[in-house]
Amino acid sequence: MKPNLLYLFLILLLLPVQAQAHKIHVFAWVSGNTVTVESGFSGNHPLVNGTVTVKNAETAELLLEGTGDNKGIFTFVIPALVKEKATDMLITVSGGEGHQSEWLIPATEYLAETISNRIPQQQTLSNEELEEIFRKILAEELAPIKRTLAKSREQKPGFRDIMGGIGYLLGLAGLVAWLRNRKTNDTRQG
Repeated sequence: MKPNLLYLFLILLLLPVQAQAHKIHVFAWVSGNTVTVESGFSGNHPLVNGTVTVKNAETAELLLEGTGDNKGIFTFVIPALVKEKATDMLITVSGGEGHQSEWLIPATEYLAETISNRIPQQQTLSNEELEEIFRKILAEELAPIKRTLAKSREQKPGFRDIMGGIGYLLGLAGLVAWLRNRKTNDTRQG
């Protein structure tokens, strides 16, 4: 194999790894009156000092901005004006060099009614009504946990995927070698 083909092969082999290493992952959740934003790279590496901007999702108006800490965490209190207008918040985390990612927090996530407002003001409730009330409350309270589980399922390429990719690249290299050999044989015979 010529040095040029070897270099091309190595570049193609390393390209997917380079692209995945700089992808920023963002996860944000609401707890009471506070929003916590966690950001990092693949492999659980935190985005240190990432720039966090919070905008009105509809108008793109800047609501607030700040910087994440050395663990990739940024926390803020939901502004009163945001609550009054029931604004969906678009959180953007930037790691420089064009690397950024977004997370949307709909107003429904932080404007949840209190439990006492959800329960009808009557003395007795049917089992079905109670089940429905508790189902809604559980769904709202478990949403951050579900997101955490979804985040933890981030798939990394396994041994099988890596070997398949290497086999694919070797197959392409074999095809190029065969075509070159065929071309050389055709010119010798002609």
